[in-house]
Parts: sequence; structure tokens; C-alpha cells
Amino acid sequence: MRIETVDSITEYLKLVEEINSRHFHEEMRFKVKQSGHALYRGQAQDFPLLPKIARGNEDADPISKESYMLSELKIRGRVHKDLSHLDIWGLLTLAQHYGLATRLLDWTRNPLVAMWFACSEGASEYSPHVYILLPHWDIDFLDRDAIRKTEQHVGISILRTRLEDSRVISQDGWFTVHSPSRKHGKFIALGDLNHHAEGMIKISVNPVNKERILKDLDTLGVSYQTIFPDLEGVCRYLNWKSEDIRSQESW
Repeated sequence: MRIETVDSITEYLKLVEEINSRHFHEEMRFKVKQSGHALYRGQAQDFPLLPKIARGNEDADPISKESYMLSELKIRGRVHKDLSHLDIWGLLTLAQHYGLATRLLDWTRNPLVAMWFACSEGASEYSPHVYILLPHWDIDFLDRDAIRKTEQHVGISILRTRLEDSRVISQDGWFTVHSPSRKHGKFIALGDLNHHAEGMIKISVNPVNKERILKDLDTLGVSYQTIFPDLEGVCRYLNWKSEDIRSQESW
């Protein structure tokens, strides 16, 4: 996996432009395909790229746990939202965006959104990272019309949403769908296998500059209130802005 380091939004966008230009417009090795889109994921730290359902207790059965929680969500969630029209992948998309532990891993087509997630979450000493998943030969789009049940899914696929929720739309959300490896008998982190790592790039962001980066992102129109287009987003944005004002007044 290629590893890079950036200190600012300017450096980051230049790097993203260089990566996309080289991947999509120059002759690549035979294992890399040209079709598709680059996807981006921001994390507060360099954790393994595992879906939430696969993290933690390795003795637990994550597949059974996910199945149970989705069944309960259909019953309890109908009070808040009509779920009857959603296929299993739409249900998983909605569940993931509202915090349920699922087999999905969040990505976005917007590199600025990924950087915002990397820098806005976690303690000040955390070292943010952005991951880029480039189209390559071993990860294909999920055919949700052909694969209608989670138990039919194998390996890792890319899920394009059907814009099930306003948060999905505002974040330009995409997902990777993960299933336990038949060979290893468990979930394998994306990037741990060489044939996946060849199509990935990891960018380490200087943690000293997190606040500066968040201010630059706000100037570019990426903030709490655009990431979460509801009252929660407005309130979180106002909290952040008020903290910024207080810090300036203390200078």
C-alpha cells in the first residue's frame, strides 16, 4: 500500500489530483482497471479497515449479531421511518448511517468530506488518516438485484447507494460490503491482503494542523452543518464555531 503524508488542505488536494491523474490517465499495471471512481475514507486514527460488526470480540458471531439487530430495527425503526420499501442493502445503508454496527464500511466520493471526518473526530492527540480506494481488479460493484440476501455475498464489494437518506446524499456516501473470508474463517481488514493493498493509498495527516484544516474546510463549504443536514448538524456546527471564537478571544 502506498503511504503519503500531508500537512494542509492544499497539499492534500494536490496529492489527490496527482493520484487520480496517474491512475485514470496513464498506463497502469495489468492488475489495475480504469473504470469506476476513487473512494475516500477519513479516520481519526490508523485503525484496521474493518466494518464495525467485525471489531472487538473475535469469539462472537458477527453475522448472527447483525441479522438479529436488523430484524429488531425493522420492528422498532418503523416508528421513526418507513423501512418497508428498502431492500437489504438499503436497510443496511440506513442502519449504518444512524450508528448500527453492520458489515458496511463508510466511504465517500468527496475527498474533502473524508478529510473532515479524519480531522473532526477523536482527541487532539489522535493522528488522522485518509484512505483512498482506487478501482482495481479484485473489488467490483455489488449487483444488488442479483444478490438480494447478505448470505449470498462473498468477499468485498463496492455498494453504490440509492440515496436512501439526506445524510447519505450530503456526504456522497458509498460503502464497501464485507463478508467473512471463506479461506480465513473471519473478516479480513481491507488492505491486509496484497491484491487489495495494490489499489489503495494511505495518507497520514499532521495532527498539529487539524484545527487549521477544519477551518479551511469550513471555508470550502464542508462542516458539521453540511455533513449532517439537520438540526443536529446545525447545533454541532454552532458549538464548534463558538469554541473557535472563544479561542480567538483568548489570544
